[in-house]
Amino acid sequence: MKKKGRYSKAVLWSVVAVGLLVAGGAGIYMYFNHIKPQEDLKAQLEKDPPTGVTDDLAAMIADTHEQYNNLTGYGNIDGLDQDKAITLSKRVFKESGEALKKGIVDKQLEDDMKTIHQLAKETSTNPDKEQVRLLHRYFHDLDIAVNRYKETDTVFGVTETLGKPE
Repeated sequence: MKKKGRYSKAVLWSVVAVGLLVAGGAGIYMYFNHIKPQEDLKAQLEKDPPTGVTDDLAAMIADTHEQYNNLTGYGNIDGLDQDKAITLSKRVFKESGEALKKGIVDKQLEDDMKTIHQLAKETSTNPDKEQVRLLHRYFHDLDIAVNRYKETDTVFGVTETLGKPE
């Protein structure tokens, strides 16, 4: 009986040791593959922020990001409200078109707005869940780049403006 108890303790300690190794490895993996690239993007942004962004465009990005947070965040994307998605896409299509007509000084931001404009056009009649998610990610990253949004450390890396993790 005594040996059985010792064997159980040895197994328990082995499981704990393996768990700690896995957790440590996962932490290292997350740092070098998720956290470090995002820190690099934010450092890049500090050195080379978008230029010539109008107050109207900055406000549109912040407001639209908030609207997409409400539409898709907290699991709402799984039960996407098609009517709200269409309404928001129509608004984004109109506002991004107006911003492009006025002109955007920063070439990367202009390219991002062109992509957003096209995605908004496509989702204004057929709000595909993945395209709506992508629009949200564009506005999320642009809000970080343009308005220094700090509610989260996540960078999706979908924009030309903020860059993509390497």
